[in-house]
Amino acid sequence: MMLEFPVHGDRNGSLVALEKGVDFPFEIRRVYYIWGTKADYVRGHHSHRNLEQVVVCTSGSCDFTLDDGTRRETYRLDSPTKGLYIRNNVWREFTNFSADCVVMVLASERYNEADYVRDYGEFLKTVGREPPEAPFIHPLSDVQSRSIGAGTRIWQYAVVLPQARIGRDCNLCSHCFIENDVVLGDRVTVKPLTAICDGVTVGDGAFIGPSVSFTNDRHPKSGNRGFKLERTRVGAGASIGAGAMICAGVTIGESAMVAAGSVVTRDVPPGVTVCGVPARPMQKKAGA
Repeated sequence: MMLEFPVHGDRNGSLVALEKGVDFPFEIRRVYYIWGTKADYVRGHHSHRNLEQVVVCTSGSCDFTLDDGTRRETYRLDSPTKGLYIRNNVWREFTNFSADCVVMVLASERYNEADYVRDYGEFLKTVGREPPEAPFIHPLSDVQSRSIGAGTRIWQYAVVLPQARIGRDCNLCSHCFIENDVVLGDRVTVKPLTAICDGVTVGDGAFIGPSVSFTNDRHPKSGNRGFKLERTRVGAGASIGAGAMICAGVTIGESAMVAAGSVVTRDVPPGVTVCGVPARPMQKKAGA
């Protein structure tokens, strides 16, 4: 639940004051803040048995995903006038940190390690849900990462490097390649012969077709380890057709579609279908 804080001030500046029983659902017993987090690093991965929290992004922005064992919702925090209230027995993960992101957390209890639930299966038992099936990893694949979500299926001859993070209920088909600095959300499909390089983040429910290629260097040279990595993001529910080329540094918006064989050189807005070389929005036929 998002809380809206009253803002006081004038043209010279603004102030938010929080008072027990007025603006907050609990008495604050602990405050801590987080900054300098790598953009695509995923923090959290736990719930609390009793503790409640309100999370405020005092600078910059980040995304919080909450899971009550039945459904998952993602919230964008990008204003110091809003707080995300997280009750007890809710699993939380947060990522997509801007460079200037500062997150302040106000908690109902002092630190107590015994209050943490750090295993997702144990969390599901706590809220009365059955743990999902363990990931299936084909014995002929080369999966070096330990961050593989429950219910994910990885098929023969796929390669997943050690630092890659794969969400729940994904399907990675044969002969695909997932490099280290890659994050796949939940329910992502990656079809055969697709290579996903360092710097790519893929949102929940996205579809990556066969033989899709991602790039992360605008000026590639053999053996150059000092290049500037260009990060690419694929939004939740987006679809990329077979044989498409996704150039470094672009963002493909939520529920967007890239037609087969297209070369994407610029950002694709949410919900838009693009095609061609270079890819451009498809035009509706007259009278359609």
